[in-house]
Amino acid sequence: MKTIMYAFAAACALSCLSSASAQAPAPIALEAVQPIGGAWTYRSIEGGSEADFVDTAAAVRLEIRCNRAARTVSIIRTQVPAAAPTLAIWTTSLSRSVPARYLATKDLIADLTSTDAVLDAIAFSRGRIATAATGAPMVAVASGPETTRVIEDCRS
Repeated sequence: MKTIMYAFAAACALSCLSSASAQAPAPIALEAVQPIGGAWTYRSIEGGSEADFVDTAAAVRLEIRCNRAARTVSIIRTQVPAAAPTLAIWTTSLSRSVPARYLATKDLIADLTSTDAVLDAIAFSRGRIATAATGAPMVAVASGPETTRVIEDCRS
């Protein structure tokens, strides 16, 4: 009986260890990553609000969208060439890979509850945030108050 309990405990520990390591993308020196040029915009949308990072070629590269009814915030990485199971997110205080879904529009979407710690890390990131996915290069963008406003919209 003791052997079975040890085996069970070891299996549980291994499972926790492997899922925790899957949650953390490779560490980077975010302060050394050059953000792409562009600016954040904020707008109210039906059922919530949205902040878009628009690059210098007028293409939306990253969106943060609030769904007030569901109390979720979606982080949407645009122009992703192929499906990926996770979206890696780096801020100055936290790095995490979150489950994502892929749309035919080449958007990779990570849906988070409005209280997720990643959102606080995005709101308070100093200087920039970055995202990446399998098959898609890292995109670093300047942080901005528009992202915080969307996150707060979903929490109120």
